[in-house]
Amino acid sequence: MKRYLTPRQGALDGVEAFLCVAEHRSFRKAADALGVTPSAVSQAVRTLEARVDAPLFTRTTRSVGLTEAGQRFLLRAKPAFEELL
Repeated sequence: MKRYLTPRQGALDGVEAFLCVAEHRSFRKAADALGVTPSAVSQAVRTLEARVDAPLFTRTTRSVGLTEAGQRFLLRAKPAFEELL
């Protein structure tokens, strides 16, 4: 059953959502994996992008891809996030 909550709050706001979208290349699939709504994932990623002051994804109606900044962020954030688990 889907939880209609936002992803975890705190210093890592949006990082888990970002990593999940990057892995699945889809906001909807990431939302399903996280157990939240696609809107919650989108908002978390937008907030993270505002914090890092760079777009992390290129979005079209049919695809999601990483920007250059998104690729750099992924290379650093993924191992750091995995260390916390």
